[in-house]
Amino acid sequence: MRRRGTPDGKEILQGMRGIDRLSPVPYYYQLQEALKQEIDAGSWRPGDLLPSEAELSEQFGISRTVIRQALDVLEADAQVRRVKGKGSFVAEPKLRYESAGAGDLVSAGRDLAAATISRVIEVQRSKAGDSLGALLTVESGRDVIEMTVVQSVHDVPVSLNRLFLRIDSSDAIESVVERGELPSLKVGESEILAQLALHYGVAVVRSDVTVEATLANKFETDLLGVEIRTPLFLLSSVVVGKDDATLGFMRSVVRCDYFRFSIRVDHSS
Repeated sequence: MRRRGTPDGKEILQGMRGIDRLSPVPYYYQLQEALKQEIDAGSWRPGDLLPSEAELSEQFGISRTVIRQALDVLEADAQVRRVKGKGSFVAEPKLRYESAGAGDLVSAGRDLAAATISRVIEVQRSKAGDSLGALLTVESGRDVIEMTVVQSVHDVPVSLNRLFLRIDSSDAIESVVERGELPSLKVGESEILAQLALHYGVAVVRSDVTVEATLANKFETDLLGVEIRTPLFLLSSVVVGKDDATLGFMRSVVRCDYFRFSIRVDHSS
């Protein structure tokens, strides 16, 4: 690991762009952007100690107050963690959410890990109301399967998922319901859509996802291990199968201290 005062650390500092004193962008923002770029590029790795406030002040010719403002931003973004009396350390990178067919994958650096179900809260039959019926393209009052689970990555609870699944989403689901039973989900195995694909032949082609911000309520704090009113991502996903047929609708609250979302925008059309 690179540590403060090592030749590598000094080379990193010397290679960083300086502060543009004529720019209308505040000094602290310029500095946090420069540090963020080096962290994202891997110049400093998770667990590495960043240069001290004194070293940053000397290198960039700015006050420690400005440097603390920059570090405050990086800490709020969960890119550094500060330890009293020791300094600022590079934090573990956030997991990147990738929706891919029936499996939701997350990656951190080069490591790829699959989300797993860590707790099944409830599986039941329920009636679709007007709004849910419109999302699922079924009549209001139609029976659907409602599943509520907690999903984890590396044994850390990261999302609370509530899926409303059409009974005709697959032949196997219809068969289970006709027997008066409900589909089952296994704790410790792959995430909810992957299990439905594997065990019940629910052929998910894509999820159309809308991302919003929300604050954790009491139920979510107990399940995800966060404080009440902690910022979370709220994902509303229409689950789509072959021939653009709607299979289900899922609403998920996701810990934003563990995830970041990547979006590709096609400007060619």
